[in-house]
This record gives sequence, C-alpha cells and structure tokens, in this order.
Amino acid sequence: MFKQILNSVSHLHSAGICHRDLKPENFMLVSKVDDLLDVQVKTIDFGLSKICTMSKEGKLERMKTKVGTPYYISPDVLCGDYSLSCDIWSTGCILYIMLCGYPPFNGDSDDEILKNVQRGDLRFDEEEWSEISKEAKDLIKKMVVRKEKRITAQEAL
Repeated sequence: MFKQILNSVSHLHSAGICHRDLKPENFMLVSKVDDLLDVQVKTIDFGLSKICTMSKEGKLERMKTKVGTPYYISPDVLCGDYSLSCDIWSTGCILYIMLCGYPPFNGDSDDEILKNVQRGDLRFDEEEWSEISKEAKDLIKKMVVRKEKRITAQEAL
C-alpha cells in the first residue's frame, strides 16, 4: 500500500502538483472484490493542492500559504517557504504511523504538535520499533528531515 502512495505522490510531483494535505484520511482503498491482496490506493481531497508554476529560471516557484494538518505538516510549510518536498514529509509521517500506530510528532493540542514538528526530533522508541527493519527506519529518516534535502518520491520507490 505504501508503494502505491509513493507512486501517487511521484505522479503528482512529476506533473508539478503539490497535494499539501497528505494524511491517511486522504487515501481511499478500492477493491473490485473482497480481497485485501487486490486493493488499490487512491489519493483524494485536492482542496488544498496547488499546481506549481515555473519561474523564469526554469525552477518550480516556492509556495508560501500555510496549509495542512498538524500531525503531517512539514516545518517548512510552517515557515511559509516550501516546495513539493512538503508532501514527502507528510508521506514519511504516514509510513511512521503505518508501522507503529502513532504519529512521530504528538501533543495535547495543535500548538504543542506544531512545536514538536518544528523541533523535528524524530524518535524510534525501542518497544514499538524493535521489530521494524533498519531500512524502513532509514527511509523515514530520509523523508522526515527538517532541511528540504528530503528524498523524492521517485527515489523512495
């Protein structure tokens, strides 16, 4: 399922589209039969998405609008200067939750969650993560990184 999510993000980014609100609720599972082995993941809710335009220098212009959901929003979005890689942060947070059952940055309020996102102190508690592969943890570390030197969706595939 996660590979399908990455394929979707890669496709959006190759078309210059930034979703800006990736979270588990924005993926639908579609199946023609009652068979979990034949499930397709569909990305939905493009209400906050943006088609990125090219600058005169041929680079995608940076976005400024602060949008998203606290558990999944990247620190660069909170700073109001970001690129397509904000979706990679969100996707990494989704993988983290898929593997352990809780978000990487938590809190008792949205403000507390956002402060923890800005700190970006990613932890893998031994109790929940001891059975998770080193490769999965490394992938998350490459996606949920504060600097915009995140892996791309295509590289993650």
